[in-house]
Amino acid sequence: MILVEQLRTWYKFNFDGAFHNDFLHLGISGIIRNNKREWILGYYEKCPTISPIQAELLALRQALQTIIKEKITPCELETDATEVIHFLDEDYPTYSDLIHECRCLMGKAMQQGEIIMKHNFREGNMVAHKMAKEALKYPSYNITLYFAKPPNFAMDVYCKDQEGCDYVRSCSVYACNTLESLGNGNALYGMAQLCTNGISMGLVP
Repeated sequence: MILVEQLRTWYKFNFDGAFHNDFLHLGISGIIRNNKREWILGYYEKCPTISPIQAELLALRQALQTIIKEKITPCELETDATEVIHFLDEDYPTYSDLIHECRCLMGKAMQQGEIIMKHNFREGNMVAHKMAKEALKYPSYNITLYFAKPPNFAMDVYCKDQEGCDYVRSCSVYACNTLESLGNGNALYGMAQLCTNGISMGLVP
């Protein structure tokens, strides 16, 4: 009975940041789903920024703030940016204040419940990526738009994610081991293995 309750209340939170170099602005997004992959909440926002790394960190900050505000725990927090995961444990002088803020928010969020942060491939984070790209088109900055159901512009990738599509890519053994250490459980599957989120990996020596 306890196991059933844990599965019922477990959430998956994908987030992403999209950087536009020409205009120095970014789109950040987050997608919250339950253990059945059903849509709970989505959002996006356009913000000024100076680099892709800052974009990903701002996306993480927004995700953690949302988790705290909405009490979305326990949850798996997924990103396709390996740097974001590393920065929670390592220092990066350029964005030390932002990284420190993210660490504090992570600690506060974990006081509410269990949070597991993982890496996922872009294909497994495609809905959040699509949302972040769409945020770049929004005319105003620093306004968060929320979506109670999948928006039309992301419906195609959301449906593919629901159905489970088979993606194949090549990756070195070293890279796969690194990604697996960051929580990417799909990184060491064989090329013909269909993973739980619909991604298969091919290993290259």
